[in-house]
Amino acid sequence: MDASEDMVQVSRKLNYSIDESATVFRITWYSVASKPNVILDEYSEAESQVFNGAAKFSLRIAGEKARVNISVDGAKSSVRVEAEGKDEVAVGVFLDDLVGSVDDALSKYDSLPSDDQAKLKRALVAKTCWDRVVREILNKAPLNNVYVQVAHGREMMIKAVEGDDGIHPLTLTTSGWLSKIESLPRDEALPGNIASDLAKKSIEWKRETQEVIGRYL
Repeated sequence: MDASEDMVQVSRKLNYSIDESATVFRITWYSVASKPNVILDEYSEAESQVFNGAAKFSLRIAGEKARVNISVDGAKSSVRVEAEGKDEVAVGVFLDDLVGSVDDALSKYDSLPSDDQAKLKRALVAKTCWDRVVREILNKAPLNNVYVQVAHGREMMIKAVEGDDGIHPLTLTTSGWLSKIESLPRDEALPGNIASDLAKKSIEWKRETQEVIGRYL
């Protein structure tokens, strides 16, 4: 991250011991993107023998526009978080709190029974899907990109709440939205009014998913 004019850049690093770098990445993503008014700008994941993931977010720190980058290096078992903002002290406090919350969340994850770990991992994947839906809509991406994220997020949430009493409302609303958009041209962006409504709905799905994640973290 190159610091923009009048912006300061601060970074922190955290080493982890659990042998699940993809989960570490999604917990770190959740720790940033569960805050209010956070927008995903970019992301990448690569997993062959070793996982590497990175994501960039726009948000506000101390009321000022800011950016946060996260990256997980599976080979080094390390998380790096970088933030760029106007107020160096506020940015530093933000990152200290963020790293502390990630470290705490990793400890809680590690202490969970395996069944709960599996449900949490699926909810964390769903959380990334809803962030990606908003990103794709803002970037006027083809419908197919949006459809894939909604469908995958729905599948992960069904598995994340498996065993709960009744049907989770998110399961029904995601199904309704998939039916609503599946007949539209897959290689074109969603029409403006539908795109706007789906982006708003995705933010609701994020909140509902974060409630499920909150059961464990």
